[in-house]
Amino acid sequence: MLHRLLLLTLMLFCTTSLFAQNTIEETTLDELEIASKRKRKIKKYKIDGINPEFQVLSKDNFFITKYDNLPKGKIISATFYFNTWAPNLLNSINDDFKTNYKDVDLGILVYEMKKDGTLGKMISDSEVNFTVKKEHRGELKIDVSEIDFPTGDFFMGIKVLSECNADEGNFFIRICETDKTFSYETFLSKANAKDKSITLAQQPFALKTTLEIEQ
Repeated sequence: MLHRLLLLTLMLFCTTSLFAQNTIEETTLDELEIASKRKRKIKKYKIDGINPEFQVLSKDNFFITKYDNLPKGKIISATFYFNTWAPNLLNSINDDFKTNYKDVDLGILVYEMKKDGTLGKMISDSEVNFTVKKEHRGELKIDVSEIDFPTGDFFMGIKVLSECNADEGNFFIRICETDKTFSYETFLSKANAKDKSITLAQQPFALKTTLEIEQ
């Protein structure tokens, strides 16, 4: 009789434990499914200006803009603008201004920003790269979700990776004049110059940009 009672008690305990485990597993799966179906909010951060400008660069040059006061979240994409209407219009009305578009390979640069507003530690050097085709006109959205952006203010921009000559108008980056931020641009010495140093200049312009931030 005692053995039967112990056996019934053991069976009841096992049944209760299995039921509780199944309930926990089902609840966890339900929670995961609800979380996966929950839509994430995408917020956009834009830099633009009234006067359209454009920038030309040669190989190994870069142009980077300061980004500050961004909404909290993960930056998943950056949209820049290339070969837009301004240089194309000049090409059609000015004989001294010519475009000679070619496919250009570019990389994304990201730097931390020091407290004094100058360049800090490099975070990403062309880990994300892309090509602007010679026939491309307008916006180009780049997936930057794999970059570990700084939590505070930072600099981000574009570096030329392939053979390219600024004097030939191989491609143009849309920039804008603004008093809200600024950029740094590199100037490399010409091939026949004795001084091979690289000049880093601050510019009162910014890359026209749209960032998508996932919250």
